[in-house]
Amino acid sequence: CRFGPRCRFLHDVSRYLAAKPPDLGRRCVLFDTFGRCPYGLTCRFGRAHLGDGHRNLVNAALARRWEGKLPVRNGLSKELQQQLRKRKFAFRKAEEFLRGLHGAPKPEALQSSQGTEGAPKPEVLQSSGGAEGAPSIPTLGPLTDEDVTKLRPCEKKKLEIQGKLYLAPLTTCGNLPFRRICKRFGADVTCGEMAVCTNLLQGQSSEWALLKRHHTEDIFGVQLEGAFPDTMTKCAELLNRTIDVDFVDINVGCPIDLVYKKGGGCALMTRSNKFEQIVRGMNSVLDVPLTVKIRTGVQEKVNVAHKIIPRIREWGASMVTVRG
Repeated sequence: CRFGPRCRFLHDVSRYLAAKPPDLGRRCVLFDTFGRCPYGLTCRFGRAHLGDGHRNLVNAALARRWEGKLPVRNGLSKELQQQLRKRKFAFRKAEEFLRGLHGAPKPEALQSSQGTEGAPKPEVLQSSGGAEGAPSIPTLGPLTDEDVTKLRPCEKKKLEIQGKLYLAPLTTCGNLPFRRICKRFGADVTCGEMAVCTNLLQGQSSEWALLKRHHTEDIFGVQLEGAFPDTMTKCAELLNRTIDVDFVDINVGCPIDLVYKKGGGCALMTRSNKFEQIVRGMNSVLDVPLTVKIRTGVQEKVNVAHKIIPRIREWGASMVTVRG
């Protein structure tokens, strides 16, 4: 040990085992499942996989079966965390959409720029379209393959969940162990807890833990919460490129004051312009279906869901769930 006598930990295995509490059982579920236990000496079921000289045993046949397979996916790597914290992650698609959102000239501006009578009218070339419904933006320069080969809605991954049991995203409850239990009891579709997009963009480990997916979850989605199109679109592109999900859900139903007062959650139902920009932006950068969860309304006895749902479909969402 490079710390020598200053080290606060034991270096004598026999002394450690003598002071360690007795094992809780004879079998270690990790060793029985994966062929090796990463906790080694410290495992509270250590007698199941400790051999001569207190060496950690490995069941080679079982371990080989799990090679290249991760029982839990969608973790946050140190490299990605550093990129996010130093703001070096490139959000190309999101920034392209946001440039079009803020930089597209308004019709009034075009008319005023025509100048006096007789002056030549400037031509503004409009892009022939990215994602369906995305705002057209002035284009300049050569035509690239990316301009021509945009992902059309019909080419997006399909989400076949008709007649299947969907376990709703449950904040502070629907974590990975809970979802595994529900899968055993017959849930077909599972969704992670609500994750705040700004925390994900900052590389917070606690927030990324909400995106983890167990290998038994065959149809799995994540739910995002945010109030502005720039952060939500960037977060959608980030997840589209770094994790394995079957759909992404927008939380437009959260009533918590902390979320509502910032304009997120169910407050988006009253901010239709921002709501539209978020849905269109996220849909333009995702290769998987985008779904939306809403409430019947924001104010008591004032239902607006029936007015909003047709518009959400026009904006590009694949499914809407209503919390009554």
